[in-house]
Amino acid sequence: MKVNNNNQESSMKIIVLGLVLAFNSLAAHAAKFGLEPGDAVLTNCHEIYTRGVVKAKVDDGYTVHFPKNAGPIQCPPFRWHAEFVLPFQSVSEYRLKFLGGLKRDIVFQVGEPVTFRVDTDRRVVKTKASIDIDAQITDISSNGAIAVKLISTDPEAAATFWQWIGGNYVDLRHKYLELERDKRSR
Repeated sequence: MKVNNNNQESSMKIIVLGLVLAFNSLAAHAAKFGLEPGDAVLTNCHEIYTRGVVKAKVDDGYTVHFPKNAGPIQCPPFRWHAEFVLPFQSVSEYRLKFLGGLKRDIVFQVGEPVTFRVDTDRRVVKTKASIDIDAQITDISSNGAIAVKLISTDPEAAATFWQWIGGNYVDLRHKYLELERDKRSR
């Protein structure tokens, strides 16, 4: 009889855990619809974020206005589903955490240099499969995305930078920053 009772307790714990996770997911989803017109936001397009302002709520998300110098925007910049819109808040540093704190945090701060490794577009750069772009962090969002200014003087690096990054924010977990994360984790 004791074995059966332990199985019931284990099953009950699993059910409670499942309900807690489901509730947290619903609460997070509901929070995404909490943005109001005029709020500063980042729109997520393949882990490249463009900063804009909410113009209006629509049934499944938001209409977002982007400033003239925003971009390049690689996704259609009209209606954004709520799951791709994040509230924007600027911070001076961001700690990228790994394995729930078992591995040392990687810290990024405004003003620091970073290196992007970007696969090149053969129409722009014909001689290299990838190119390293040196930049300096100018802003960090609270969700872990950085805005940068170009430091590289190489014309091919500059062309690739303006084609893919430009005035956007790049998620610190993006494949473009894999080289930088490896360098900082040593």
